[in-house]
Amino acid sequence: MAVNYKAPVKDIIFGYQVINSYDVLSKISQFSDFSEDIVIPTMEECGKFAEEVLAPINAVGDEKGATIKDSVVTMPEGFVDAYKKFAEAGWSSISLPSEIGGGGMPVVLSGGTLEILSSANLAFGLAPGLSAGAISALNFHGSQEQKDKFLPKLVSGEWTGTMNLSEPQAGSDLGTITTKAEKSEDGSYRITGTKVWITFGEHDMTENIIHLVLAKTPGSPEGTKGISMFIVPKFIVNDDGSLGERNEVKCLSIEEKLGIHASPTCVMEYGGNEGAVGYLVGEENRGLTYMFTMMNEARVWVGGQGLSCAVPAFQGAAQYARDRVQGRPVGMSKEDAKNSTIIDHADVRRMLMTMKSYTDAMRYLMYDNQLMMDLEYFAEDEETKAFGEERCGILTPVTKAWVSDLGVELSSIAIQVYGGMGYVEETGVAQYLRDSRIAPIYEGTNGIQALDLMFRKLPLDGGQAMQRLLTEVNETVETMKNGDEELQNMASLLEVEVNNLSEVTLWLGGKMLEGELVDASSAATPYMKMFGQVIGGYYMAKAAILAKQKLEETKDEFYADKITLSKFYMEQLLPLASGYTSSIKAGKDTLYSIKSENF
Repeated sequence: MAVNYKAPVKDIIFGYQVINSYDVLSKISQFSDFSEDIVIPTMEECGKFAEEVLAPINAVGDEKGATIKDSVVTMPEGFVDAYKKFAEAGWSSISLPSEIGGGGMPVVLSGGTLEILSSANLAFGLAPGLSAGAISALNFHGSQEQKDKFLPKLVSGEWTGTMNLSEPQAGSDLGTITTKAEKSEDGSYRITGTKVWITFGEHDMTENIIHLVLAKTPGSPEGTKGISMFIVPKFIVNDDGSLGERNEVKCLSIEEKLGIHASPTCVMEYGGNEGAVGYLVGEENRGLTYMFTMMNEARVWVGGQGLSCAVPAFQGAAQYARDRVQGRPVGMSKEDAKNSTIIDHADVRRMLMTMKSYTDAMRYLMYDNQLMMDLEYFAEDEETKAFGEERCGILTPVTKAWVSDLGVELSSIAIQVYGGMGYVEETGVAQYLRDSRIAPIYEGTNGIQALDLMFRKLPLDGGQAMQRLLTEVNETVETMKNGDEELQNMASLLEVEVNNLSEVTLWLGGKMLEGELVDASSAATPYMKMFGQVIGGYYMAKAAILAKQKLEETKDEFYADKITLSKFYMEQLLPLASGYTSSIKAGKDTLYSIKSENF
């Protein structure tokens, strides 16, 4: 009875059209020929691989999990072979730059491929997802010698990469890390310390693992300003590329977790005797800046993990609702009800529509975020590059927080559609709820993302960056007003919420200028939720406009359904945004009125 995942290729192709990806990428010479002739076969092949290779071992990974004995981590049955096939097929490098051996495709293409691969098997997808971030960090900030030594096999997938930030006493507060790095006579460093929550810190899928480790050198400034980044390989890499002796890198344990059981979450020990050999990336005391290259990509994709759990959970719920016979729907005769299934019940329809429309909005947001990353990384002119950086900066915390929160909510709704059988493990749908629950936590909790949106992104360019985004939203509203009656009605609903968001945004900006920072911080999470809900409406509006055009051209029912989903979003989900207004403006007083010991 496990969920039979099918890659939603047509939805993904439509998503690239909604965000106007082909026209946007035409501004970058290396992507000027990027088109559906590339995207469609890529997604079809990726879907085939995911359905045939990864999906069948998803439940196995959940049930068996990764195991550890004598510091050796063993992956569940089928994972090592699946990873070998994954790397050989080139999925690990398709969106990496061609100059380092990658496929040379834009970052936005990985939105679709990672969605498909991780929907089929999220725990598996975490390994290549982290490697991609490590590759970017090294490619942007490493020396040529480091690139030559470590990138080829990372890019090919022969090795995997990790990021090592957190420590037992320092979760998100990286300024308090204690891992030390002391320089040796040969120019390398000796790393000593313990890191926690290291995803795929140890495993048996590849022969080497390249850890990017944050540490402090002697005499470095206090806090985050004194953090440096080091390459610490599991096995020392010789000058000719062969593997040398085992480094002083050891997995002490793996965590027993709520979900993603096949993803080993490791406690890593560096040193123990002379210290683990590490190589400084860039300059000392700039490690956090370098790591953010990796972290920002990871944050966008962690939001995508919410999407990747919601999609198969929805597919399972929809199939179950079509099959399950129970009860007589209100308004249906006894005779008609004989062949009725629960999908005919209005409340089940509401749940399925909620899931289906939200997953569309989540997908468009994530893909657009990655498209802006392409502009930031690869645009030739500074104006376009700056725009990509600005827009990517605003969208990243929203993608991470709003999409990952919805991943949990929608996976829970899927269980509700199943009823009692959703609570039974054999149906497979409960795994998506357990797996999705990590996404709002790691790569910076969603509360941290909300603070980032409030205190870093809202004030960008004196607030003008946010206004430029809202201006684009209003332009879309005006386009809808020039459409048919259905688009006009959607426009009126979106306009109300955009105006309210604009007013609340200005109010918060004023609070920060007045120095009422605690009041602003108390509003950060509800503001994030409001912002996400409205920006989701913006993408659904763009989808409705495009679907109207496509429907006229093709008469394909697929596009009629897309219009209906946008209409449902505007009528049923978008109005939730206004509900956050009072909590945003309530301030801090009530939050701090109860003594801490009375909780």
